[in-house]
Amino acid sequence: MSGDQGNDWVWYGDRVCVDFINTRRDRWSGEGRELLREPEDLVAWFAAAGIGGSCRAVDGAVLAEAVELREAIDAGVRAVVAGDPFPASARDVLNVWLTRAAERPARLEIRDGVPELRPGVPPVDGRGALTRIAVDAAEVFGGDLRERLRICGGERCGARFLDNSAARRRRWCRMSTCGNRAKAAQHRRSAAAP
Repeated sequence: MSGDQGNDWVWYGDRVCVDFINTRRDRWSGEGRELLREPEDLVAWFAAAGIGGSCRAVDGAVLAEAVELREAIDAGVRAVVAGDPFPASARDVLNVWLTRAAERPARLEIRDGVPELRPGVPPVDGRGALTRIAVDAAEVFGGDLRERLRICGGERCGARFLDNSAARRRRWCRMSTCGNRAKAAQHRRSAAAP
């Protein structure tokens, strides 16, 4: 794994697709900080996210596909949060991955004369893990969860998350970090005001 990215991974998106977006940190800065620089970083993230299964390696092509998928999901999140129309380009990228999910449909099998439903699970490789992320994103965008998508209001954050608070008014990725910083800054401004 390149560097120490594992220490920078955040898991407060509440869905794997949202946590995946957060593998590009500090988006507020314009360029952001890429945590998936090498194929090994992607494999390590899959394992940490619990979706890698037996995936032990990916190549540069899969890493490029992962970044494309991540940025498409993020474009969708930004549009939803801003109240803009969902980008056709993001839809198209997601639909490519959803087609891959359909290649492994659920099916009914007979074991000892008894029918069993076998769920359609993508293969456990890099593209299979990405397919799972795309399916998760489609479930979020295509249902009521899209109304809970948020971008952290922290001045130097920009992390994406789902607002699962009772009032649906959460502004920060974590109160213990960005929320406290914002409140402390507000207090300093108030104290300095004449």
